[in-house]
Amino acid sequence: MNHNLDNLYTCRCGLSCLWTKSPVLADKPDALLFETSTPPNQRHKGEPLRVYMDLEAGRKRSGRKDIYISYHAEDDVQSTYAGTLFHNSRNYYISNKKNNEKLVYWFSSRCLSQMVILAKKFLGLVPHHSFGKCLNNVGGSNVALSFYPECAYDANVEPKWWDHIHFAMSHYKFVLAIENTFTESYVTEKLFYALDSGAVPIYFGAPNVMDFVPPYSIIDGRKFRSLKELATYVKAVANDPVAYAEYHAWRRCGVLGNYGKTRAMSLDTLPCRLCEAVSRKGGRNARS
Repeated sequence: MNHNLDNLYTCRCGLSCLWTKSPVLADKPDALLFETSTPPNQRHKGEPLRVYMDLEAGRKRSGRKDIYISYHAEDDVQSTYAGTLFHNSRNYYISNKKNNEKLVYWFSSRCLSQMVILAKKFLGLVPHHSFGKCLNNVGGSNVALSFYPECAYDANVEPKWWDHIHFAMSHYKFVLAIENTFTESYVTEKLFYALDSGAVPIYFGAPNVMDFVPPYSIIDGRKFRSLKELATYVKAVANDPVAYAEYHAWRRCGVLGNYGKTRAMSLDTLPCRLCEAVSRKGGRNARS
């Protein structure tokens, strides 16, 4: 993921930040970023600060880092999933037509038992299309292209399954978004893909999800007493143009409220925010 960020950034307070994998370009770096490996146990003065990024649920502090990046606001630097970097090389055209027969879109290729059990119970109550490996009911993961041939990202390139899933979801009134783990502040791209596609997310995940999204923009599935009650509500909203339009009213105002803060803390803005955190600590001259 980080190779998408390689660049020279001009940040606030006259700071310039070079984010690079290249040891040739990085002359005496002020910080080293670790994402898949644990930082070294000890740092001495004059050595780069150790930055560790963990955007997965169940984040843990190892004590081997000087700066910790996670999805949670209480950590040193926060990074949310709401930015555009998660959309790179994908067709994100939004269809102005909605499928009025199949109300709910779902896609998942990580068939985690808790997620699949929940999805199966709910999707059994509403007309839907499932395009992923889990509970697929359309005949394969690439069938979206036969449903919506305009999903092809580049006419000169044979599309892969991830090139079209996000455009395909824009044809549906609702998108089912279930997090792998229901943890506070762990709100992933599953939800933001759905919002960006012009659908109404039906969300199961972080209990404080409303801290991250526009007002009245999602249906929080955990607020209903049963999946049957949720399904009845979804079908009622789908059949009421005014009620459905209310879930999109925020779009006329653009990015606002908590959603503005979420996007401001996205991976897109991470380089400068990390650069500022490194500068505050004194960079490689910081005390060990």
